Amino acid sequence: MAGTVVIAVDKSLDVRTIDFEWIADALRKQANNSDVARKLLQSTDEFGMDMICADELSPAEFKEFYRLLSEIRTEISADNGLADFIDKLCQTAEEDDRLRAA
Repeated sequence: MAGTVVIAVDKSLDVRTIDFEWIADALRKQANNSDVARKLLQSTDEFGMDMICADELSPAEFKEFYRLLSEIRTEISADNGLADFIDKLCQTAEEDDRLRAA
């Protein structure tokens, strides 16, 4: 089984279910202070899908998504395999025009 993080319509990355759950839990910790975190968790928490969808986020929301990813990354030790996945997510997000939008 795997979870999916959808960055854009044509860009998504799959991750092991256990790692997906770790990411979702990290976002849940941020949900009280972040509308974007709650929005990202909607597919998982309301619809029961192992998906985090950032494809429909506005540029401002996408920047918040990137910030959340960066915060999650700082919580993971460098030798953890999940760190490589988060790095790849960040790299993919950095290629998205919404991150550079004014």
